[in-house]
Amino acid sequence: MSARPARPPTTLLDLTPAQVRIANKIAQGQSTETIASDLTITAGTINVQMKHCGQKLGVRGRAAVVHACFVTEQLRRPDTAAFSEAFSATEIEAWRMVAIGATFQEFADRARISRDSAVRRVRALRARVAAQNAPHLVTLGWSYEVLDESLLEMASGTVLRVAARR
Repeated sequence: MSARPARPPTTLLDLTPAQVRIANKIAQGQSTETIASDLTITAGTINVQMKHCGQKLGVRGRAAVVHACFVTEQLRRPDTAAFSEAFSATEIEAWRMVAIGATFQEFADRARISRDSAVRRVRALRARVAAQNAPHLVTLGWSYEVLDESLLEMASGTVLRVAARR
């Protein structure tokens, strides 16, 4: 039995304008219900569009879609901001796991901790920075310069390509 070949880097597949609008609202931490109301579409449409975004970008999960959109510059990167205190290596590791779309179990396996510990670490980080949800946590990570375009290898196996400067 041969080993499965590594996935090649993804090509830059542009999201549709509607997908970009939805991804932007997701990145701001808005709920599916709020976005559906704002855009006068159904929650199901949002879920389907986010799934398509993940397929186009080669990632899984809304947080990873947001990170991939920032890397590929399909979403405007957030302005940088300062946080009152430095972040620990443990917090940065949790941030990176969320951004690459790792499941709690994948995070736990990589960090050699229990799944419950991985969940607690992400929840504590979200509470500390007042993130509404995981995609919003990714946006804040970019804002606080904890995350950037150097984080290219996603949990899905996809390696993102940084957008060419326009």
